[in-house]
Amino acid sequence: MSEPDTPEEPEAAPEAAPEPEPRPASGSREQPAAPADEPFSVEGMMEALRQAKVSELVLSTVSTLASVAYGKLELPDLPEAKEAIDAIGALMPLLAGKLDAGILRDFEQALANLRLAYADAVSKAQ
Repeated sequence: MSEPDTPEEPEAAPEAAPEPEPRPASGSREQPAAPADEPFSVEGMMEALRQAKVSELVLSTVSTLASVAYGKLELPDLPEAKEAIDAIGALMPLLAGKLDAGILRDFEQALANLRLAYADAVSKAQ
């Protein structure tokens, strides 16, 4: 018995190899990201720190502290929450004029909300 003629499916085109990432121009301080299979490099980490802007690191720290503060308020671990909130308050002036006004306003609002939540938690604990 012969099988009916069926149109053959076209073979899938072989996947193209990913293009290599462009290398920075000679003399550039920017280093390409290390492939995932390469081991951690202290030198790579040091280079990343040299290139980082302090305002970006401060913003990252403020964001982390805000998350910690909210978590501490939920526990409630009020002394730890207060310490995180106070640290945010100390760091925020360093960001003035260095960030987009909208981002700065969002973080100032988050700080105000944390302060209110802390005051509420303290009054409930008494």
